[in-house]
Amino acid sequence: MLELLYHRGSDGYGTFARDELCLAHALHATHSRDAQPIAGCSSLVVVANGEIYNYHELRERLASHEFRTRSDCESIVHAVEEHYSGDLLKAVAEALPMLDGEFAFAVTDGEEIVLARDFAGTKPLYFSKLVFASEKKALWAIGERATSLNPGEVVSLTRHGIHRRQVRRYSRCRVVNPEAELAESLVNAVKKRAEHVERFGILFSGGVDSALIACVCANLGYEPRLYAVAMPGSLDEKRLKIEKFLGLEVVYREIEYEDITNAIDRVLYAIEEPSPLKLSIALPVFLAAELAKANGEKVLITGQGSDELFAGYARYAAMSKNVLNKALRRDFENLYRVNLERDDKAAMAAQIELLHPYLDRRVVEVAHSLPPELKVARGIRKYILRKVAKNLGLPENVAMREKKAVQYSTGVAKALKRIARAEGKKLSEYVEERFSALFSTFSA
Repeated sequence: MLELLYHRGSDGYGTFARDELCLAHALHATHSRDAQPIAGCSSLVVVANGEIYNYHELRERLASHEFRTRSDCESIVHAVEEHYSGDLLKAVAEALPMLDGEFAFAVTDGEEIVLARDFAGTKPLYFSKLVFASEKKALWAIGERATSLNPGEVVSLTRHGIHRRQVRRYSRCRVVNPEAELAESLVNAVKKRAEHVERFGILFSGGVDSALIACVCANLGYEPRLYAVAMPGSLDEKRLKIEKFLGLEVVYREIEYEDITNAIDRVLYAIEEPSPLKLSIALPVFLAAELAKANGEKVLITGQGSDELFAGYARYAAMSKNVLNKALRRDFENLYRVNLERDDKAAMAAQIELLHPYLDRRVVEVAHSLPPELKVARGIRKYILRKVAKNLGLPENVAMREKKAVQYSTGVAKALKRIARAEGKKLSEYVEERFSALFSTFSA
């Protein structure tokens, strides 16, 4: 199982075994190089994927616990210990709100394993019976089905069965000055991610979401590179083939049909679904991540999540207030399975971790508390976000730029159809055949 996940971490590997129970971990070092699994002060042991942004605060709050590493993820095991008195599921559920980060983890006391995932579901985690993994293929390889852990959920795996418990994810808050409070929350979200990792780039599309992240970074004095890919003649080529954006270097790669053909199997293997739509979106993510990796990056900050919080998709424009609120809530609840898992696995196939400032807890709570008329106004989608972007210094032509789905703006969707036609197949047929060939040796 660990060998199938080596692409998720090449900086070190570790295992913990007690009788028939085992935890294993592949390290992608973005903050510290301390190996996992990590043992607490008692019988608890943790493996985690992700970043804990408030670990300094937790070290002070949990000062009675002995911290043995510099890893931000060690704060997880001590937070659980703080609440543990024999009921591990309860302890993890009570500890989860203490953690500010993007993460998925497993903790054991030797008798059971409890899994948890952050409140947005930024990092993938799958389980079945007595096993779990960050990707489905590690479970499929041993004949198990893979069930996705829900965001903000804790699950106990024992010989006696599976027990699931949902933790409250977000609260509404009173927003007095919407523009100022949204701007402050977003700037803080970018800052905590930028300060947490050794270096980072930005997954750049030129749209308002990623451009605003770049603008905030420039305002704060950070100098990340902006990574973008597109095909010749595409919309994105016209606006991304530039040397600088707000003084930040743009690293652009023109991709050809051959690049897409060569990447199809790797990306399908990564995203673990025979979906033409998901493949067409994951391909530019993977190719941009490859470009970033070649330039020495390990982390890319993304604009993912903004559309579901601020009404970015065209279908939102004609909705009534009540319908819009319900649609946004539903789409946000499904974000992890529709977009986040796909993007994470596509980027990690190139050994790049994605971080998501728009999915910061405070940003989400402010967004959820805004009235719908601030999200769609006078036919303008993401109305308040565009106002905030202009206030923070993003040029108006970029702040007001209409959304164009990445698979179309990069030219990748058109290229995929052409590749399938060259094989005499419909795209759905072609993708299904490639997917089946890749996973033909897996037993589930």
